[in-house]
Amino acid sequence: MHTYSINQSERITVLGVIGILSLLIIFGIHKYLPSGFPAPSVLALFSGIVFVFDKWIWKWKIFQKTCIKTPNLNGQWTMITKSSLKGAEEYEAVLTIKQTWTHIFLFMDGEKTTGSSLMAGIEIKTDDLFYLKWEYLSEYKPEFAEGQVMHYGMTKVIMKPLSDPNSMRGNYYADQTRHTFGPVNLIKKT
Repeated sequence: MHTYSINQSERITVLGVIGILSLLIIFGIHKYLPSGFPAPSVLALFSGIVFVFDKWIWKWKIFQKTCIKTPNLNGQWTMITKSSLKGAEEYEAVLTIKQTWTHIFLFMDGEKTTGSSLMAGIEIKTDDLFYLKWEYLSEYKPEFAEGQVMHYGMTKVIMKPLSDPNSMRGNYYADQTRHTFGPVNLIKKT
């Protein structure tokens, strides 16, 4: 997994709230513990809360509906693309997205190729409109690799999580070694 950018200030706000919460909890613990009894440090508690928040808590519906704008994209998506190459047919693959609040990884598994994200970003426009963009490295599976080269590319899709939470649409572009482009449709499987 790699980090991803997002055009929201929620990460600073949430980390500040967790820092204040950690201080209050430690002061509360010290108030009720016998003198000299060991208690965790503020930094240890802060780190623990951030770890748990990053993995699980940010996905809770109460936070997703109130203070967390980062969309939860975890799961498998059916990915349908069509290359600009003359005579190309639609190509179907499975795109798996693994995401925490601060890290993401996208892996495409198709009949002949695989692709993995190298970097990604989420650009939130409104509550019901955001873009997911990622750079990928695509490689042919060994049985289809003869004479083929790996290539880099970019994909940009748009999602409307309130009105259409189970699909994303956009385009891809492959680098100068292939110089292809085309539409991308993602449909949520799980």
